[in-house]
Amino acid sequence: MATTDRRGQPRGRRGQPGGRRAGPRAIISSKNGARVRAGAELSSAACGELASGTRVTLGGRVTLHDGTVRAEILSPVRGFVTERCLRAGPRPAATGRLWAISDLHTDHAENWDWLAKTLGGGRFRRDGLIVAGDVSSRLSVLRKTLELCAASFASVAFVVGNHDLWKERGEAFASAAEKREAIDRLCASLHVHTRPAYFSGCVVAPILSWHHQSWDTEPDVTGWENLPKAEQCMSDYYRCAFPGLDQGRTRERNSQLQSLLSRPFSTRLDMTDESVARFFDEANGPLSDDVAALRAAHPGAPLVTCSHFVPRIELVPEKRFLYVPALNKAVGSRFLGDRVAELKPDVHVFGHTHFGWDATHDGVRYLQPCLAYPSERRVRLTTVAAGDFPHAKGPLLVFDGSRFPARYVCGWSSFYEHNERRPDVTHVVPDYVARAYKRVAGVGEVGWGDHVEMPAWRYGPSTAFDSRRVQTHA
Repeated sequence: MATTDRRGQPRGRRGQPGGRRAGPRAIISSKNGARVRAGAELSSAACGELASGTRVTLGGRVTLHDGTVRAEILSPVRGFVTERCLRAGPRPAATGRLWAISDLHTDHAENWDWLAKTLGGGRFRRDGLIVAGDVSSRLSVLRKTLELCAASFASVAFVVGNHDLWKERGEAFASAAEKREAIDRLCASLHVHTRPAYFSGCVVAPILSWHHQSWDTEPDVTGWENLPKAEQCMSDYYRCAFPGLDQGRTRERNSQLQSLLSRPFSTRLDMTDESVARFFDEANGPLSDDVAALRAAHPGAPLVTCSHFVPRIELVPEKRFLYVPALNKAVGSRFLGDRVAELKPDVHVFGHTHFGWDATHDGVRYLQPCLAYPSERRVRLTTVAAGDFPHAKGPLLVFDGSRFPARYVCGWSSFYEHNERRPDVTHVVPDYVARAYKRVAGVGEVGWGDHVEMPAWRYGPSTAFDSRRVQTHA
């Protein structure tokens, strides 16, 4: 027989109202506190007031017809408050394993469904997660995704990617820099780390970065015509706006906003040079000091750094192997490479290129655990995958609490374990590249090169092969 508490509310077996287990914690963040109503509708009777700073236990959420989200409060009083009056309460740091994922692109329904299904069941609740950028260009989708990750893992670290900063219709941000600050505030409200932190037995350090064309130091493709420039095919050049940069002002760690129209052109940030990449690098602030302090507090803990962009040219295919060869001018940062070289992490997690990767250079292990686009997984899973991720059920394991996992088989990084990198071979392109461009007679050739044993996709993990389809794409 059901029992009731002294207020007449039904008790469950564990003594929680209505049989609920204790839900997630939150804090009333509104300066004026929050009014609690008996029902989800704003017309419901008021049943209490909670002062700013009050810790509460949450139940479910209800979205009203006008889009307002109402959060159910289970304690210290029962009722509903408007969700924007809340921020997530602090949680203990992760003590379990460390996982990573990049390029979630959850604005694609298939990717969101994969993530929601993968993170269900509570099996990661003691673990930590690194999200290495490119979640969504829509802030609402980014929020929903980070909320899911924060609810599923004990600790989450996030570093912003280029898609996350694209301007979307209906968003009021004047620049990509302003949107990044809004994302920083979102992460702070969810207790998602954007600065170095210790969890899952590791010091985890996100590194802000941006791409610049001078990072690509290898020769361009020759013998082929109609190859586009990076600024002609990379959406960042027209979907990201940056403010004027006042060179004489002292920069705060993550704040450098000036009116774009009020600054002379010579002081504006420009993606065709290194100014945007330098701007993002300087936004890291005293990164090395923060990492050193954490390593001193946790001696012997491995250091895992993460970025969205690529720190080394060896971590991307030679440009002649790419559908759009100029994209190698929009993927990496020299400033990021210098940061990684200075910090000397055990592992660096990156994303952006949508190629699974596991390789070691100068004592640092580099991992790319990209979810990528659904179409890429269907067409070229063997060069997207890292081991059995993402077609297995879970992100990529980085650290299991005591050691790093064995090397993951990845199409392109395994290709370079067996084939020498030859950027001097600029005129030979695979057939899937050749189909898009016009060959210069007597110069351009079709193929992989005499020094190549077999195409990159053949080096991919065996679990990613589909015996029903012959794969011909990189």
